[in-house]
Amino acid sequence: MATIAEALGITWSAPVTEEPTYRLTYHAQKQASAKGWSSEDVLLAANKPLHTYPSGRVPGQMRHVRGDLVAIVDPDANRVVTVYKDVEETGLRQDQTDSDALRYAVRQRSGFPKDRR
Repeated sequence: MATIAEALGITWSAPVTEEPTYRLTYHAQKQASAKGWSSEDVLLAANKPLHTYPSGRVPGQMRHVRGDLVAIVDPDANRVVTVYKDVEETGLRQDQTDSDALRYAVRQRSGFPKDRR
């Protein structure tokens, strides 16, 4: 019988046989800087995560987590797409206009419990 983590595709202390070389997108650099992380912090999370699992939003992308830092990586393009603090919900930004963000905004206004991913 598989564990819950195995069923969700979570890998703890994922072994790195070949160290990938990720580069930061401009968006990831801006987000890291705005949240007080250095490029080195983000690249450490991307290249040497403590655990990883598939992104629920974009097929093929992975969440690389180290401490409270989440680096969303595109392994095929060897790039860090974005970065954010693990398990922190923030208010909606003006540039967030996708359908997921708009559903979240409605939930926030209506007082429904926060979504846990």
